[in-house]
Amino acid sequence: MTTEPDDTTTTDEQETTDGWADTQPAAEATEFDDADEFDDSDEFDDADDFDDPDPSWLPDDIERKLRYFVVAALALLALIALLRFYFAASATINELIAPAYQSLFQALFNLTILLLSGAGILWQARELR
Repeated sequence: MTTEPDDTTTTDEQETTDGWADTQPAAEATEFDDADEFDDSDEFDDADDFDDPDPSWLPDDIERKLRYFVVAALALLALIALLRFYFAASATINELIAPAYQSLFQALFNLTILLLSGAGILWQARELR
């Protein structure tokens, strides 16, 4: 590192500027660096269409009635499954438990179903308030 006589930079300034000189040259431009060749400004223009959580392809009253119908159909399906489970569990108790204890197990099973149903009814009643 030589200093010319007309150079007025100090030694500290030269070390600082020489440190920049040791850096690697910038990478060559790729085909995507040119703004004319690759314009992504309209890439997210259509994204606003997907942000709408409530698509309005149906009128509100029809959509609400359709949702109630779906809930009612699912509730009926759940009721049928619950009844089938109840009778299958009762039959299993009758098969696996000794006759002396069958009534006790039936009572415990029925109490469990009653408590779970009551908890579900209370939860839904609180949500409706």
